[in-house]
Amino acid sequence: MRAIATVIALAALAAPAAPARADDVPPDAPAPAPEPPPEPAPAEPDLGPLPTDPSTALSLATAAATAGDWETVARYVGPLLPGASLGKGDRAEAHRLAGLSAYFLGRTEDAERELLEYLKLDPDARLDPAVVPPEAVTFFEDVRARHGAELRAMRPRGKRYFIMNFLPPLGQFQNGHKVKGWILAGGLVAFTAANVTTYLVLRDMCGEHELCEESGSSRASRARTLKAINVAAGIGAIALYVYGVIDGVRHYRKRSALLRVEPTNGGGMLMLSGQW
Repeated sequence: MRAIATVIALAALAAPAAPARADDVPPDAPAPAPEPPPEPAPAEPDLGPLPTDPSTALSLATAAATAGDWETVARYVGPLLPGASLGKGDRAEAHRLAGLSAYFLGRTEDAERELLEYLKLDPDARLDPAVVPPEAVTFFEDVRARHGAELRAMRPRGKRYFIMNFLPPLGQFQNGHKVKGWILAGGLVAFTAANVTTYLVLRDMCGEHELCEESGSSRASRARTLKAINVAAGIGAIALYVYGVIDGVRHYRKRSALLRVEPTNGGGMLMLSGQW
């Protein structure tokens, strides 16, 4: 009997408790608290309608850029591009802000395109490192370096005159060869000064009839030396002048070329453009 009672007791302990039923809950027990509703997502700030005045839009975009709010910058400058109705200065500023906002939003291809358009409008433009973060300044200078040949070809050329090539070194300065021009100018001045000086000394010393004798002392040897210097200086001046004319004419219509590689389906295309 004692063994049977022990088995019954162990079976009672091992049996799982039956789940409580709804009617087993006491009537006076408090109801469970309802779960709180999920918090609504923060609404984007309402910036209101976009300004119709381009100057106002650029001012707001500049203020947003100063605050580092690049999404707002893109929202303000986007409708202004490509900027056909803007002045050159406002168009350049719009491309600058669009390029910076695209860079900080991770769209590097769009950033390079916009900053290149900015450089086309202002080839000497620089970003202020005191205002623009250094990584953006570095990216901007990389864009300038990658498109350097294209930007140089777009620089406006000053008006030139063909007649200036016959007045060296003015032709060299006109063609942009400043170092060559200064060297040529120095040579012409030196040879011309030597030629004129020796001529005046010879004329004063020997007279109009080249009689280089006075008070029984002959000046013929000195005169021959001066005359040789005079002739050599004259030849040097004439040679430099002729060289300057030929060089100026040859570089007057100097060819400037731009080489580009464009990808195509299954290969690439080499494009050469230039002006004469």
